[in-house]
Amino acid sequence: MPASERLRAAVAARVFPRSPQGDAASVAHAIVGKGGDSVLAVVFFGSRKTQANPDAWSGYDFFVLTRDYGEFYRSLAAAGVLRRSVRLVSTLNAILPPNQISIRDLGAETPTVAKCAVVSLKTLLRDTSERRRDHFCAGRLFQPTEVLYVRDEQVAGKVLDALVGAHALTLSWVRPWLPEVFGVEAYCRTLLRVSLGREIRAEPRGRSDALWGAQQEYLTEVYGVLLRDLAEAGELDVRSDAAYSLARRVTLAERVRIEAYFRRSVVRATARWFKYMLTFDDWLEYIVRKARRHTGEDIVLTRREKRLPIVFLWPRVIRYLRRKDRKK
Repeated sequence: MPASERLRAAVAARVFPRSPQGDAASVAHAIVGKGGDSVLAVVFFGSRKTQANPDAWSGYDFFVLTRDYGEFYRSLAAAGVLRRSVRLVSTLNAILPPNQISIRDLGAETPTVAKCAVVSLKTLLRDTSERRRDHFCAGRLFQPTEVLYVRDEQVAGKVLDALVGAHALTLSWVRPWLPEVFGVEAYCRTLLRVSLGREIRAEPRGRSDALWGAQQEYLTEVYGVLLRDLAEAGELDVRSDAAYSLARRVTLAERVRIEAYFRRSVVRATARWFKYMLTFDDWLEYIVRKARRHTGEDIVLTRREKRLPIVFLWPRVIRYLRRKDRKK
């Protein structure tokens, strides 16, 4: 369903700050300075953005939109912040976007890491549309974001297209899990629960509830508009002023299609985890720190896990993810 002007206006009012300030803005503009003319936009998201229980070591999560992967990585290498082969990371970015790279200590008062999902603007537009290949971009950008840098008004319009698209898509992948009657809170809680539950992420039990608590104001406002749009388009039936139900029942074919979409996403996410070992500086330290923050467990790596993580650490990671999922 095409996004309405009301939805565009609601998203735009929240994602384009008038005068970005603070550590996140400083880090974003430092990334632009290091990345050179190839950087088209920087979009802030994640726990630092929403304040969903970040700690002093939580990374700043950004989508870095670029017009050319090679040009961007050559600029980072020239600035001394990329320790990987430019050709290697550019090729990996083109094969399975986005790449995740880390850039450290770029203007924030607290030493931390910028975790950058590097993707072309063209690919972002595809991956927040019905033509998307997996859930990576759509699963992050239906939540609160902030555009901290944009090259020009034309780029700003396309970035807004992508963000609005991620919101408008939500009904297409959440329908099988919605309750019979739902309001905006039930809709958003279901989005968060399903999205987190269908990705390989080291999130603890109750994370979706924590995200709802941190994002409630934004989600209530924006998805209130979306649900009204969906009702007007005939996708939802209105049960009361604040309650809806699906206008069409979920068919078996639709369930199979959506399940296949999430299974494909998991396969591609698994491939990305292996790719991150080649693109993300100090990835092992970052993963251990993230898991420790989310679980509260003191994780100590053995010597062989540090030396050959692809052989000895991944079975431990898989066991953790299975244990985490059983606790939900």
